[in-house]
Amino acid sequence: MELFHITCSTDDNYVQHCMAMLCSVLENNREHNVFIHLLHHSLSESSQQLISEMAKRYEAEICFYDIDIDQLSGFSIADYHPNLSIATYFRFFLPSLLDKSIKRVLYLDCDVIVLRDVSELFHIDLDGYGVAAVKDFTPGSDEHRRVMGLELDDRAFCAGVLMINLEYWRDYGSEKRLFEYASKMGENLFMEDQDVLNHEFKRRWFQLPYKYGYTPMSIVPLDNSQKWADVVEYSLKPSIIHYASYVKPWLDIRIPYDRYYWKYLKLSGFPNPCMTPCLERYKNSVRITKVRYYLNYYVRPFVPNIVEIIIKDIVDVFTLLSYVFTRRGKFKEYRLKRWLKKYNKMF
Repeated sequence: MELFHITCSTDDNYVQHCMAMLCSVLENNREHNVFIHLLHHSLSESSQQLISEMAKRYEAEICFYDIDIDQLSGFSIADYHPNLSIATYFRFFLPSLLDKSIKRVLYLDCDVIVLRDVSELFHIDLDGYGVAAVKDFTPGSDEHRRVMGLELDDRAFCAGVLMINLEYWRDYGSEKRLFEYASKMGENLFMEDQDVLNHEFKRRWFQLPYKYGYTPMSIVPLDNSQKWADVVEYSLKPSIIHYASYVKPWLDIRIPYDRYYWKYLKLSGFPNPCMTPCLERYKNSVRITKVRYYLNYYVRPFVPNIVEIIIKDIVDVFTLLSYVFTRRGKFKEYRLKRWLKKYNKMF
C-alpha cells in the first residue's frame, strides 16, 4: 500500500486545532498509509503523547521535529495577524529535515479540515513545479504585488494547503532562497511566509481546483479557468475546508461549517476542548460577513439584476457621503489644532 506523507506546524497553543485537522485527514483516508511529520518547537510531552495516541488509533506513523527557532530570530509576525506564530516558517526546513527518499509531502495549516480522500493530490504531475496550491485573492495592492515579485497578470496562491515537490526544492535550492528572501524583506512582508513562497515559486506552481480550499462564508470564486464541474464540486463536494483569515471555527461566534471542526475535534480525543473569545475588533466584522454571506446565499439569487444595481448605487452614495463628511470633520479638526497652536505661541 502506498505511503502518503503529511506535514504541519504547531505549538502547545494550537494543539487542539492541530488534532482536529489531523483527525480529519486520518478519518477520511483510512484506506491509505499515512506518515505524519509534525514540526514544532518545545512541544510538551503531554501534547506529543495526545497526538501520538490519536495517530496510533488510526495506525498512522508520526515523527516529531523540534525546530531550532534561533535560526528564525530575525523573522517577525505582524500584529495584525494574531493567528500566526513563527511556526509558520517551519515548513521552509522540510527539504533538509525529511529523508531524500521522500519526493513530495502535503502541508496543511491547522485551520484546515479535510472532508474527503486526498490521495489524488499525490498523483499530480509536478514536474517543473515547486508546489501545487489553490489560487488566492491576493495581492491586495500594487505594493503587495511588488513584495511578492509578481507582474500584473501573475497569479498568487494560498499557502494553507500545499502539495510540496521536495525534489524541485532540493534541485533549485529553494530552502536557502526562501530564508534569504524572508530575511531580506523583514517587516515589508504583508502575509509573512505566503509572500515569500509566492516570490520563490512565481509561475512555477500548479493550480489546484478550488474544492481544495473551500472558504466558509464565501460564494463560488469568479474564475474563468473553472469548468462547471469545478463550480459544482466547490459548492456541493469540497475536499478541504480552510477557515482562512480571522474567521475561525473555534471562536465563541458561530460561523457556517464550524460543525466539521467540532466533529473531528471530538473524534480526535482531545481533552477539555474550549472556545476562544473573539477579539473585540473582529466581532463586528464577523457579524457583517455572516449577514453578507446569508444575503448572497439565500436572497441574492431571487433579486432581479435591476434591483441589485439600484441598491448598490444607493449604498455607494451613502458611503461617499459618509467619507466626505468624515474628511470634512477631520479637516476642521486639523484647522482648529493649528489655530490653538498659534494662539498658545502668542501667549
